[in-house]
Amino acid sequence: MHTREGPKNGMRNRNWPRRAAAHGALGLAASMAAAAHAGVAPQSVVLDPGYGFGKRFDENYALLARQAELLSLGRPLLAGLSRKSFLGRTLAPLYAGKDAPVEARETANIAALVTAILHGASIVRVHAVRPAVEAALISDAVLRAY
Repeated sequence: MHTREGPKNGMRNRNWPRRAAAHGALGLAASMAAAAHAGVAPQSVVLDPGYGFGKRFDENYALLARQAELLSLGRPLLAGLSRKSFLGRTLAPLYAGKDAPVEARETANIAALVTAILHGASIVRVHAVRPAVEAALISDAVLRAY
């Protein structure tokens, strides 16, 4: 189960969205320490904030908005946002109040991918490769111009 506080208390902390990155950083730092203790070289570690796992709908957006704070851990960030249910739920008003089907989330996937890159992700997990590469090239050009 992907919860921070166990099944009884998991996902009940209403303050979590405001502390999304700080809370995520604590968990990721603990995982990095466990990996180092197990002999994994720090340069072999990539951090994945775990979008969609153990988070409420709005918590995913709070984490994405503050994702760059995780860069303080000194490791590359991976964002696996493609096809996530929270994207489909956001599109529900366009689908008679029901989550958008997976095959209808490509534009949302690209929007999330661009946001993730602009907020520090250096690795992204995607399903539709060509549009993702195009979006990443534009995002990288923006970052280089900044």
